Amino acid sequence: MGLLHLTRETSAAPEVAWAVLTDFAGYGRWIPMTSMRVDPGPVRLGWGFAGLSGWGPLTFSDSMLVSAWEPPVDGGPARFRVVKTGRLLGGWAEVSLTPRPGGGTRVDWVEEVVVRPLPFPAAFAPALDRVSRWLYGRAVDAMLAHAEQPHAEATRGHAS
Repeated sequence: MGLLHLTRETSAAPEVAWAVLTDFAGYGRWIPMTSMRVDPGPVRLGWGFAGLSGWGPLTFSDSMLVSAWEPPVDGGPARFRVVKTGRLLGGWAEVSLTPRPGGGTRVDWVEEVVVRPLPFPAAFAPALDRVSRWLYGRAVDAMLAHAEQPHAEATRGHAS
């Protein structure tokens, strides 16, 4: 897969958007046919999680380790980065949150997924790119819509 770059804007404050985007245990709500497994304790450098996606014998694990963790402070910018460590999926993802003038947050989600071992990566890349853009775009949009709801404030600080 090529590089995926999604940019979204939300009316949610950086702390609220951060709380939803870093609730890794809850990603199964946003990604179809996925359940989550997370390391115990608070998120920190080296902390891991995995999305178990698929159905029955066609389930695979997308495991990741946190390699950068910079929560927002006083409404400021924030960033996290994960490295994919699975047998099937490699690559990384980096999510940056930037406060918008007048309120709200700009979210930049950049991700590279490497499918291994894929025998003919060039042949599959266009289809994988389309599916990934749709899947990640749908998930990020749903997470940010959730962050804009009044109840989302209650999750603030959950994963910081």
